[in-house]
Amino acid sequence: MGYHVYYTGELQVSPPLTEEDASVLLAVANLEKTEEARAVFAVIKASSEPDLPYHSGLLEVSEDRTLIVPEDDESRHGLRMWLVLLIEYFLEPRGYVLNGEIWWTAEDDREDRGCIYVKDNDVEAVDDLILNPGPSWSPSPFAHTKLKEAIERVLESSDNTGCSSDLTVVAENHLEELQALFQKL
Repeated sequence: MGYHVYYTGELQVSPPLTEEDASVLLAVANLEKTEEARAVFAVIKASSEPDLPYHSGLLEVSEDRTLIVPEDDESRHGLRMWLVLLIEYFLEPRGYVLNGEIWWTAEDDREDRGCIYVKDNDVEAVDDLILNPGPSWSPSPFAHTKLKEAIERVLESSDNTGCSSDLTVVAENHLEELQALFQKL
């Protein structure tokens, strides 16, 4: 048996869901066998990803139908898969666009946590990376490999030929690469 997770966050829906579409979305997410939900289940079953998540009831729709939010309190894994299926086979074909973030934390595994990012209907789940920096007398700081490589290229391009003792020149393209990486942090 799986363990519980806790979700927080919200996804904005644009334009707001119609009452009918909100009702169908919830019926599908709750595995209800309404006529409208059966049609969505049939499309999913005919797709390359014919399996539905095991758990239902993982999401809710706000009263004004502008947000999709995770269920309150403890929940189960599967929200990312529900979002992928609902966006691809129900929401996007009806002209809806989702954006936002939903974070999760597992009940029994402190390392099972992360965020489901949704941008213009693209869904990506990213696990949080927990780092142990080591003891103060022997630290082991973390930096992403690409960042380390960019810093190395800037340092390797440095040259103080013809400069005063307090000036050094570096290659502009390496500096721009480093600036672009820092903007993503």
